[in-house]
Order: sequence, then C-alpha cells, then structure tokens
Amino acid sequence: MQFQALCLAATAAALLIATPAAAAGSGFSANAKLQAPVSAPTKTVVGDIEWTCEGDTCKGVSERRAGLDSLMKECRKVSTALGPLASYNSRGRVMTERNVAACNRLGDQSRADQELAAK
Repeated sequence: MQFQALCLAATAAALLIATPAAAAGSGFSANAKLQAPVSAPTKTVVGDIEWTCEGDTCKGVSERRAGLDSLMKECRKVSTALGPLASYNSRGRVMTERNVAACNRLGDQSRADQELAAK
C-alpha cells in the first residue's frame, strides 16, 4: 500500500513539473486566407500574435501564447485587423465556410465600431 501511495505521489509530482514546461512550448499557430491579397508582404500584431501576410496567405505565430480565445473570437480579431477572410484555422481546428462568413460579419462590425470611436 505504501508503494502505491509513493508511486502515485511521484507521478503527481512529475505531472506538476512537466505541465508548465509543456504548456510554455506549445505556443500558438494559426492560418488565414484573405479574400483580397495584399500587394506586398505585411506584418500585423493582433493581440499579442504577430501575423505575417504574403499574397492571400497569412500566418499567426506566438511562442508564448496558447490562444485562450474561442475560435470565433480569434477569427473576428484577425478579420478586424486584416480584412475579410476566405478561410481560418487555428491549433488544428478549421472553421466552416458558414462560420468564416459569420466571422467576417463580426469583423466588419468591429471595424465600423473602431472607426466610429476614432471620430
């Protein structure tokens, strides 16, 4: 019985030590395809994620952020900053065309709100 308790304690300690290191290394990675390509390569920071766009392809990468927002919220932020999207995927999850259309509507509204607030 003591051996089982010792093994359980050792396993729990190993998980507590390994989890922050694994989480820190996972980072954030996402891809977006723009409806209208950019004329020259661009870099834009959305939140704390750096997005690099070339043509109609954009990639967002951050080593220190795991991406705690929902997929729709991430997409809305990217659409607001970069313009209407043709597709969006993040951390292995791909948005449907219907959800990308909803994301673009939310992005359009956010851009309009920002422009109104700037006046």
